[in-house]
Amino acid sequence: MAEVLALKIGLVENVTFADGTILETAIRKRPVDKMVVHALGAEGNDIALKAHHGGVDKALFFMADKTFEKLTALIGKDFDWRNTAIYGENFVVSELEETNVCVGDHYQIGDVIFEVSQPRKPCERLSLNSDCADTQKIVREQGLTGWYVRVIQTGTCKKGDQIHLLQRPYPQLNIAHLNQLAVQKPTEAMRENLENALACEVLAEAFKRTLRTQLRKIE
Repeated sequence: MAEVLALKIGLVENVTFADGTILETAIRKRPVDKMVVHALGAEGNDIALKAHHGGVDKALFFMADKTFEKLTALIGKDFDWRNTAIYGENFVVSELEETNVCVGDHYQIGDVIFEVSQPRKPCERLSLNSDCADTQKIVREQGLTGWYVRVIQTGTCKKGDQIHLLQRPYPQLNIAHLNQLAVQKPTEAMRENLENALACEVLAEAFKRTLRTQLRKIE
């Protein structure tokens, strides 16, 4: 059974990264035992780049323990998902990953119900916070993105809670598949898959824009 291995929240703060860059960011989220979830995220959690993160479609960010560990190994680091967030993760979970989580999935954790909305599109702050220039590129190319969720039912969840799949209306649209559609060189053979993904009512508009660009490149 999938379960919550770690919960992390954080507020915006000035961070000096290893290369000397100073930015306002909430990427370094701290582990907590309990999270109170509301429609736009969680108590004690904030977003710095609100133009690109947060909102209904990106209320919270999930990452698999296996994804965290694989990415960390690929960039030659020894980060531990039990500690302060490296990749901006709010949830670290077991058993779920990009290949077996689909857009539109509803998961219940505690009394909270989440809906998977899209894969994450990595930004340069992942490279800054992990002190590796290649992190953003590796996340994109390897599909180690994690996924964003909407909040369908507010409430409280705790570290150690089991994760229950309630519904899966789009079993063909797993996160790994969507990542491939977003990054591969578009060809005629991809047209049907791109059109099917764009027809998904619950796929976030921000991600649909990327897929529309891919589709236009075919035409």
